Amino acid sequence: MYWATGSARVLAVEPSLLKRSSDGEDEELELVLPVIASDHNISSNDIETNTQNGIQSRIIKGTGSGIVDMARNEQGSLWATITRESIQLWVHRPVGVISKVVRTPKSLLDHGANQRVLWKPDSTMLVVVTEQSFLHLYKVVSQGNDGTRYQLTNSKSYALGPGEGVGFPDLSIKFKMTIKMDAGVSSLIGLDSDIVVATVNPPAVQLIPWMGKVDVKTCLIRHLNFLLDKSVKIVAMSRFPKSTTQTWCMSDGKAYIVYYTPNISETGSPSSIPSNGDSWYGFCFHGNPEGFDMQDAGVVAASNPEYSLLAIGTRGGDVRIFKSGEHAGQWVFSHKLPLKESQGYNSTHDKILSLAWNSDGTALAIGQGSRCPSIWSVFGRRLFPSAAHDIPILKNASEDPYLQGSRTLFWSAGNMELIVLGADDSSSNIYTIPCAKVIPSVQNHLSSAPQCLLHLNDRLLVYSEGHRQDVSSTINPDTFVWNNVMVPAVYLSDNWPIRYSCLSHDGHFLAIAGRRGLAHYNLHSCRWRLFGNWQQEQSFRCQGGLAWFKNILIAGCETIEDKRSELRLYQRENNLDNNDIIFTEQFESRIAHISVWRSSLLVYTSNNTLYCYSLGSAKRVDLQLIWKTSLKDIVESPTLLKSVSILTSQSPDGNDATHITLLVDGKVYFLRPEFLSDGNVRLSFRQITDKVEYYWITRSAHDNNDYSLWVFNGKTLKMWWNVFGPGSSEMSLATFAKHNFLEMDLEFYPLAILPERGIVLGLEPEIAIHKPKSIAMFKMATKTHLFLQTILRHVLTHNVDGEWEAYEFAKHYQDLGYFGHALEILLHNVLEDEAESGIGFEEGAVLPRVVNFLQQFPHYLDVIVSCARKTEVALWEYLFSIVGAPKELFEQCLAADQLKTATSYLLILHTLEPLQTTSQDTVRLLEKTLQSEDYELCKELVRFLNSIDSTGATLQQALSMVSVTSA
Repeated sequence: MYWATGSARVLAVEPSLLKRSSDGEDEELELVLPVIASDHNISSNDIETNTQNGIQSRIIKGTGSGIVDMARNEQGSLWATITRESIQLWVHRPVGVISKVVRTPKSLLDHGANQRVLWKPDSTMLVVVTEQSFLHLYKVVSQGNDGTRYQLTNSKSYALGPGEGVGFPDLSIKFKMTIKMDAGVSSLIGLDSDIVVATVNPPAVQLIPWMGKVDVKTCLIRHLNFLLDKSVKIVAMSRFPKSTTQTWCMSDGKAYIVYYTPNISETGSPSSIPSNGDSWYGFCFHGNPEGFDMQDAGVVAASNPEYSLLAIGTRGGDVRIFKSGEHAGQWVFSHKLPLKESQGYNSTHDKILSLAWNSDGTALAIGQGSRCPSIWSVFGRRLFPSAAHDIPILKNASEDPYLQGSRTLFWSAGNMELIVLGADDSSSNIYTIPCAKVIPSVQNHLSSAPQCLLHLNDRLLVYSEGHRQDVSSTINPDTFVWNNVMVPAVYLSDNWPIRYSCLSHDGHFLAIAGRRGLAHYNLHSCRWRLFGNWQQEQSFRCQGGLAWFKNILIAGCETIEDKRSELRLYQRENNLDNNDIIFTEQFESRIAHISVWRSSLLVYTSNNTLYCYSLGSAKRVDLQLIWKTSLKDIVESPTLLKSVSILTSQSPDGNDATHITLLVDGKVYFLRPEFLSDGNVRLSFRQITDKVEYYWITRSAHDNNDYSLWVFNGKTLKMWWNVFGPGSSEMSLATFAKHNFLEMDLEFYPLAILPERGIVLGLEPEIAIHKPKSIAMFKMATKTHLFLQTILRHVLTHNVDGEWEAYEFAKHYQDLGYFGHALEILLHNVLEDEAESGIGFEEGAVLPRVVNFLQQFPHYLDVIVSCARKTEVALWEYLFSIVGAPKELFEQCLAADQLKTATSYLLILHTLEPLQTTSQDTVRLLEKTLQSEDYELCKELVRFLNSIDSTGATLQQALSMVSVTSA
């Protein structure tokens, strides 16, 4: 998951060419061109005639060097930006413009200024659309025949930044040809062999080859049989990555999935005759034919193949997410991202201008015309900015233009930065917002110490519960310390970005893998271990992840030279060297995921095969294949499997039972291998839930063989209790999947479950305005959520022996400093829910069971009075009808010498009983307090007596009674 961090960096196309007036305001740039005969109509607002000195000229008023549009190639390593009169080619690492083309004045006058830019999927060409509906095609060519790259080297004066050691290619932009679109251009996308252009008048779709051949294929919109309304135009198109499947947004607000199948002639080549519409087919997935609100009209789309999702931005300012159905060609509504409700704006509409999924599909960036860009998780949790921020006030307080709106945005290579083009079309700057992210593979990592990793551009933030000495003193988020681990520049300069990372089970050792090679780090000695041989490091890349087994680092690898997939095992104490690899296992297909639990290793490969190995022991590693099986019945495509986990628990017969958990396309599955008599393995599986972003498997704080499953669906955190325990048979598993789970609402994004402390750890974004520059600074605040009361209520509500089970669970947390607070929240929540119905002691009432449970702990009397004092007085009658009269509870406090608690009950008695009775009780308590020599409490009682009777008579009477008794 992704959070903005730091402040946005400003990237300028070139030094500003705008003139400065005396008051510092930017003047409009005017381009003076000679008059050239042309049939093109140019708006009179943009052109003025000047006959000064007898020379006829035209003045085209524009925004000069302001960026009009930008786009990235599919890999994110190259960007293209356009101003009205030029095209710039950017490289990401090190960031900068490496080539530029400036159009001639004649070209600007004849064809109009630049308007939009688009990449060819293989990054070898660009197409620019002009205001006069011309297509300018440019080739991106290498200057050197061998693909020469400019190489940078480290020196004593400076060190290379992340990814800068690779250098940048010697590329240039070369103009190829111009294509006139007489029918106008409303939208276009690039396929591998053609440019798909939607025209305005007449409404049609055309396929224009990138190579500039004349066999253009045209199909009028009215000939497309799949359209519900044939009198519409295409307003926006997008393309599924690495596919010819397209999304069309139409002028009537509907959106379609569209496929193109070329007509093949007898010669075997695509036909060059005009298409009658038979080559195009599709279906409408957004837009109800009846009662369709145009505020819901689709205006932009973006696909997410990693989770089979499709996002549609609407004219009204919301985003609708659709999910690929079980049948081919079926897309169903999944959920909505309520931007308007979460940004603190009024009801005015601001349509979506840009959508961008990151390459791993876990986050969606959204740009709007006059609002701050936002980042959302895959299933709908807002990540940036937080919903708690007052966005309009933030905009007014900051001078950052991108907070005022964004026309276009996209993710950079490595997904570590969000590139934003602000709404101000006179700006020659683009902005890069740095992000911190969590690698999904570490989220469900089973370990003895809850842990999580945050990836930044040049470092990692490491949190491990195993580093904390005192885990029971406080719940203050400020006490959760993140260890800042800088990645060595010598490794990061050549191998950025970090693609995989993992912590050892005890949280003491960290391993990372970037573009090539790998490295590991000791969090105790703060020392890195790197490859000593640079050629060996660059000879392989990690694929599928990293995992620790004791002091053994397990890495899925692919060799660069021969594309061989293998599993490598490295000894932590040895040097990182090919000669010191202690074990290697070859695989036929690329390794996609690995998971380790105790001495078991799971390996999932891209041919949809799951392998299970035994690792032996740390002293003698002996990798033995136990079984392997295909997952074709569960996993439709290997790219949809996001994580796999294995654990073993002891079954009732004393044998170890193997449990496998998969996250596939947002769905969580439980698998159990069954060994057949012929030696093969059959997997029985069951889907538990869907719309899952991450899952965690935690061990109980009091039972080493008791595991629970936690999943986060973007809105709530769900928890299944003891699903892997001895009683989780096939039948009980079905019951758990349907009923036996609880939900928690969180105000932040969860990162780790800390079962020993009874809390969920997570992050929430924060924004501060840095003065005097008024620059927005992005931070991540650590947040916690106490879950003890939620589990206790669930057990007391649904289990027959709930009171005993709740006690067995809770007694392991009673030494926590905030245990009483958890019990208080439990009582308060149940009281508020049941007081309105007045269910009392009837069947189904939970409050009496809660009270019986609370009586098992010494916190009982404190919890009751604390809850009462924080509850409305109107609920006291119902509360004390269940827990007992407050006078009886007061007497119990006196008998147990809980004098401070008894003082709290006096406040309740004063509200419910006459003054005389309260005074007598106060005298009795004051006597006991004096006997215990608790003089601070005596002062509080005296102040209480004085407050209930301003005349002082009650105080004087009480003091005299205490004096008589003492005498």
